[in-house]
Amino acid sequence: MTAGTFRDPAGSLRLVDGQVLRSVHPAARADALSFLASSFCRSAQQRGDLIAAEVDDSPSGLTLHHPRIPFPTYPWEWTPGQWLAAAELTLNLCDEALDSGLVLKDATPLNVLFHGARPVFVDILSFEQRDPAASLWLAYGQFVRTFLLPLVMHRALGWPLALSLFKRDGYEPADCYAALGWRKRLSRDAFWPVTLPTLLDRRKSANTAPAHTQPKRAHDPEISVRILRRTLNDLRRRTQRAAEAGSSSTWSGYTGALTHYTPEQTQSKLDWVQRTLQSVEPSQLLDIGANTGDFSILASQFADEVVALERDLVSADRIFRNTRERNLSITTICADIARPTPAAGWKNAESLALLPRLEDQFDCVLMLAVIHHLILMEQIPLRAILVLCSRLTRRYLIVEWVPVEDPMYQSLMRGRDALYGSLSENDLLAASAGHFSVRDRHALSNGRILFLLEKSA
Repeated sequence: MTAGTFRDPAGSLRLVDGQVLRSVHPAARADALSFLASSFCRSAQQRGDLIAAEVDDSPSGLTLHHPRIPFPTYPWEWTPGQWLAAAELTLNLCDEALDSGLVLKDATPLNVLFHGARPVFVDILSFEQRDPAASLWLAYGQFVRTFLLPLVMHRALGWPLALSLFKRDGYEPADCYAALGWRKRLSRDAFWPVTLPTLLDRRKSANTAPAHTQPKRAHDPEISVRILRRTLNDLRRRTQRAAEAGSSSTWSGYTGALTHYTPEQTQSKLDWVQRTLQSVEPSQLLDIGANTGDFSILASQFADEVVALERDLVSADRIFRNTRERNLSITTICADIARPTPAAGWKNAESLALLPRLEDQFDCVLMLAVIHHLILMEQIPLRAILVLCSRLTRRYLIVEWVPVEDPMYQSLMRGRDALYGSLSENDLLAASAGHFSVRDRHALSNGRILFLLEKSA
């Protein structure tokens, strides 16, 4: 698994045999070493807000060795809560850096990764010495384009945050303005970041008279810092409003509205999964189709690292906000296992595809009430599902088999009885042959069956 970056004029990043190596260009060497020696850098690293760095300063050049984030995710796989957490970390670090005479020179979500529910700023070279008299934050426009506007447009029009995959430098205000109606253009969410800059830009373009260059206004250093902090606080407030939690979705209320599970059946399922996880003691666990995270949270009692994969944005956001509030070691990924995130960037080599990041990384994979969705909604053959699972888990697979008679199965089959109306437990076992063997089987009184499968040698 390899990936790298090359756009930063101060250095480049690459993954080599599981190591994260950042090469610092000679012209940036002195500034990088000065930053790494600063009290701000050491404090941020000790808290875990800034990625640690082991310095290798040799005649061949300066290289920084960073620890590997176990399960890296990208902004197009984040929920609004994750976008907000990354934005707040970016603004807070910039604010704190001002006291040390430093400032962030760029501000993009791509500078942040999540370790569990905790955001970590990973671009050491994004900090530079600040002009004491400067009151403008040069990364202001980038923050608005890449952080604020995607959240504003998601809130206003439901634009998917996953579109950031195709918008490396974010949204332009004029593009957002064209998509909004007048009422939303004048709303407090959109007027300042969308409407005002668009109208000012049009006015500037319409004015053909030569502009008179005004001399730069130098501020007292103390006043400059106050102006910068006011700017950061304003961005923080606007971003928090844009990322407010959504109300509900079809699947976010699924667990609380179950009609095909009695309380006793739910408890039986919960008890069996808990006993099974306790017996297999996974170190890393992947919960596919995690919904609002009940079983991911349960798994976190037994696993060192849990990844909750959920395609419904509102449900995934609830997982993240809940696990962040409870400080649980759960990484949330908003993605669809049937349509996994592709590789992206120059030559498809800057951002890794989802499956290579997940393959062979887990001791146990959890797929509760997922297989029938893949079969009936995605038309994925049962054998192909088990093959994928064998690539994801190193040892165990916990699955829930939903029989044809189940009301949820019937509602999803949509009259395709000839294709899917005869599938049975035996078909699951046949599809598992050569990949998994049955370690345990637990039948629920509603006809559903829980299996613990172990990967074949």
